[in-house]
Amino acid sequence: METTKVDERTEQAKQRPYFIWNADLSEEDVRRILAEGTPYSRTQLMGTILQYARYRDIWKYLTVRDVQKWFWQIPWRNAELRDYWKWALTLWGYPPDECADPVAARFSI
Repeated sequence: METTKVDERTEQAKQRPYFIWNADLSEEDVRRILAEGTPYSRTQLMGTILQYARYRDIWKYLTVRDVQKWFWQIPWRNAELRDYWKWALTLWGYPPDECADPVAARFSI
């Protein structure tokens, strides 16, 4: 029984997460990039997760502090979604730092 669970986890780690459609990344790749990737690759992946993963799945990959720290570098799909996440983080007690020029902040990494 335990062997079956381990086999299932191993197989799952090799599969592409449902919210990644534009790159050939496995679950292992996603976790590696988030842990060890360049700031650019991390924020790109964080943006994909925040915008396309189910809410309950977001927190399997990211922490609230990750989102707070990289907030202005994340490539948001649109301003409404960015503002929604900013509002949520602030409500939860993790407001992103104010940024005078959010566009320029994206290019600072």
